[in-house]
Amino acid sequence: MSTIAARLIAIALAALAAFGAWQYVSALRAELATVQETARTEHETVGRRDATIADLQKRQRDDALALAQLERTRQGIAADLAARKSELETLKRENETVRAWADGALPDDVKRLYASPALTGAVDAAMRAGNGLHAAGDGAAQ
Repeated sequence: MSTIAARLIAIALAALAAFGAWQYVSALRAELATVQETARTEHETVGRRDATIADLQKRQRDDALALAQLERTRQGIAADLAARKSELETLKRENETVRAWADGALPDDVKRLYASPALTGAVDAAMRAGNGLHAAGDGAAQ
């Protein structure tokens, strides 16, 4: 009976070892699944981050191009302004009528415009279009 008992004990230990091994392998598989899911999530996060970085780099390049274009435009406007100022100075030196006009005082109406709050909206558009301002109480520009 001792051999049978020894065999039963050996079988029980083998079954217990197999069960323990099965539990260990199951735990490893669960851990592997968790790690794989984490890796997939992190990979997606890195992909989104890389896409965001690429988008920001593209925007930076576009902004740099727009800034360069604005600077070229500003330089062109500055050159035009300098040319017009030079032309006015030349006219003032060469023409007595222009010199008298440029040296004269601004009319009172123009002074009031400069002293009033900034023009906005339709009034500003009318001024730029050359329609001028109507007199108070007239209702509309003539």
